[in-house]
Amino acid sequence: MSVDQLIKGSINKGFRKYFYDETVVGKLAHTQFKNGVAKGDEIDVIMPVTGSMFDYDLGDLPDAEKLEASATKVRIDRAKGFHFVVPEKAKQEIEGALRANNKEKLQEYVTQYREDVTKQFASAVDKAYANLYTRAGHYVDDNGNAIAIDATIAKDLFAYMQAKFQRGDKKEHNAWVEGKMVAVIPPEYQFYLGKMDELKYTESGHRKIEKGYIGHLAGWDILVSNNIAQPSSGVFYPLFGIRGGTLAGGVANDMHVESYTPDKNFDTCYKGFGLYGVGAPRVDLLGTAKISAPLKLK
Repeated sequence: MSVDQLIKGSINKGFRKYFYDETVVGKLAHTQFKNGVAKGDEIDVIMPVTGSMFDYDLGDLPDAEKLEASATKVRIDRAKGFHFVVPEKAKQEIEGALRANNKEKLQEYVTQYREDVTKQFASAVDKAYANLYTRAGHYVDDNGNAIAIDATIAKDLFAYMQAKFQRGDKKEHNAWVEGKMVAVIPPEYQFYLGKMDELKYTESGHRKIEKGYIGHLAGWDILVSNNIAQPSSGVFYPLFGIRGGTLAGGVANDMHVESYTPDKNFDTCYKGFGLYGVGAPRVDLLGTAKISAPLKLK
């Protein structure tokens, strides 16, 4: 295996393996990798099957419900590119590790290139998911203005969204799935939650090893992300929904990666891009609030 093959393979293999772990807002989404897609293609994202419960008096059962997966149309209309250089000295060091079959050293070398591409691509997809707040079926503000968050309102908003999801679309379609509800908030919101005894700066109290996770409140797993939509200064739109079932996304299965040697030196440059698209199939499964959360010490 050449250095070129190693770096290209690491970018693609690592991208597919670690992409989901690097997302935060994306925890609300069912993201599928698709082969052979081009920018502008429309794909079907198969959403998870959900059933309904009913009151039961231990007598005759109603007719069995037919559970069918739903397909959501998502257009692959976005791309994120990269372009970086591997200096000749670094290439020689990788070649030495290859000849010595030093797997630990090889992993160390290729991880730095793979991690950066994966993190930045996942962040781009997260931002696209966050901007779907405009599709939310459960929405609250302060008479058109942003809700000014304090420690009390920070907690109350979670209870409010819990009630809204449990009521669902008011047509007996409950949008609450116990154990799978996720709220994604900006760091400014986390600051006010940190004033509560239940979530007193919960880094040391993590029950889960998950990127962005800080705690649990009113039935919601709480994740923190810098990618939450901020359309104007000081105004944020945290998101509420079902883990893996609220948003839909499609990602090209492979990064397009090429290498070349510039005319002026012997370094090797790598360039490439990944394709993706996002959507919000059911507005009753997505909630948001228009908030302001200024950082103030008292």
